[in-house]
Amino acid sequence: GTPGRLKDLIQQRVLQLGSFKTIVLDEADRMLDMGFIPDVRFLIDQMSKERQTLFFSATMTPQIETLARSFLRDPVSISVAKQQTAANVKQEIIKAYSPEEKHIRLTEILSSPEMRKAIIFTRTKHGAKKVAKLVRDWGFSSAELHSNRSLSQRLAALQGFKQGRHRVLVATDIAARGIDAAGIALVINYDLPAVAEDYVHRIGRTGRAGRAGKAIAIATLEERRDVRDIERLIGQM
Repeated sequence: GTPGRLKDLIQQRVLQLGSFKTIVLDEADRMLDMGFIPDVRFLIDQMSKERQTLFFSATMTPQIETLARSFLRDPVSISVAKQQTAANVKQEIIKAYSPEEKHIRLTEILSSPEMRKAIIFTRTKHGAKKVAKLVRDWGFSSAELHSNRSLSQRLAALQGFKQGRHRVLVATDIAARGIDAAGIALVINYDLPAVAEDYVHRIGRTGRAGRAGKAIAIATLEERRDVRDIERLIGQM
């Protein structure tokens, strides 16, 4: 469950964690970014001191390492090289010199013969709404996934995308992790992410289970620093 929901159930006295012996903390870096760590600490305090704690994080920043030390005792650390994350994904970058040119490049990509099912990532929820409208205006069926959508709207968007009712899913980084839909041949970074590590999560939506995939980034001159950060992260120039 989510930290806040579990905390709510405990405070309602319908859930007790005292007899639980294992806790799995996934996406710890994201929970830290979103301010959920106080709730996580609350949950851990409800558990037995003699427990197994599994702690997963895509990045190991100093803040995450400090957090891990506060939760874990004599831990064993297992790391996966970042460069291997997108081994099956062919990556391409397209330069754009204006927002209008970005629109043109996106139209060309969506109109290409290889375009079957794609996720388009934007940096903001407002950008996602704008791009989704553009895609629909161009005649492509699309769904939106961002924090301005209700839970039922998010579930409907995902279901429609997975079942093929929508060829395009336009999303913020809310969809960069954990979504596994069959047949995603293309990931388009309409905006580069604010954090380089999120690029790896985004393109990981394709090229899954040994299949080949493709990721295209449309980058402006203002995003040059973001491009360099990503290149250093994945070890490709």
